[in-house]
Amino acid sequence: MQFVSIHEAILNSMSDAVYVVDRDMRIQYANPAAEQMTGYTFDETIGKNCSHVFCERSFRCDGVCPPKKAMRKEVPILHREAETRTKSGEIRETQISISPFFDDGVCIGAVIVIKDITDLKKAEERIRSQNRFLTDVINALPHPFTVIDTNNHELRLANKVAYDGILPERLTCYALAHQRSTPCSGDDHPCPLEDVKKTGEYVVVDHVHHDAKGGYCDVEVHCYPIFDERGQVVQMIEYSVDVSERKRAAQEREKLIADLQRALQEVKTLSGLLPICSSCKKIRDDKGYWNTLEIYISEHSGAEFSHGICPECMQRLYPQYTKK
Repeated sequence: MQFVSIHEAILNSMSDAVYVVDRDMRIQYANPAAEQMTGYTFDETIGKNCSHVFCERSFRCDGVCPPKKAMRKEVPILHREAETRTKSGEIRETQISISPFFDDGVCIGAVIVIKDITDLKKAEERIRSQNRFLTDVINALPHPFTVIDTNNHELRLANKVAYDGILPERLTCYALAHQRSTPCSGDDHPCPLEDVKKTGEYVVVDHVHHDAKGGYCDVEVHCYPIFDERGQVVQMIEYSVDVSERKRAAQEREKLIADLQRALQEVKTLSGLLPICSSCKKIRDDKGYWNTLEIYISEHSGAEFSHGICPECMQRLYPQYTKK
């Protein structure tokens, strides 16, 4: 086969390995990139069967040779990934494109382009490994963790605590957390996503969310913006901390403080100046009513009375029962 010089210049300038083979799979042309990838020189390549220069997994094609199979089926172009063995025995991950060409409807050869994707495959594996690691980290979090699209409130990511299973398409944050069909609103239940979009800053709000048992729990929602290259907020990271126990403890603490303040006020009432009758010993309350000593003290303190009689009164009132 003869090539016009301009065609050969184009092929020689390509960074991917290019082979031209005849119908019997004998190599008629190889560009410089082919020599760099396989390690075979131009002279070692020309006239050789492609199975002696590059082949998948071994120097022998198993079954029907893919390029020859493509030509027999008259496939316009065939793409596939394969392992290509170099002269030194190294296995490279490659993408092979086979394009047969014809003369009067008869296939007379093919152009084979081999792209070395070894580094790309390694990079993809690193990304997959990093994604697996990040997924494990996120799933290990004890709190619900989600990533939300700020345009439509739809969840783009959720850990197992937030949603255990494959995340459905178009599931919104308000449907998951509140089982409602519209976003949160109002001063009592503000939408943190809107605040993050407006301010572009970290936001914390108190919400009431549905829990895994079908009940409700008080949560503290932490929200962080994710920006695109133009500085626009496009997504939001949200994680929620269950603060139900904390709120119950705070309510109990507030009740205890109120009880103590009320008791202290009552104690202060008893410690003040008390108007008392010098004859019957009744005490006048702040409303002007006169109460017995027992009633007044019982109403203004936690004291209770148990009546008896002292020895002096016993002697005075019941001398007959007093032992001499």
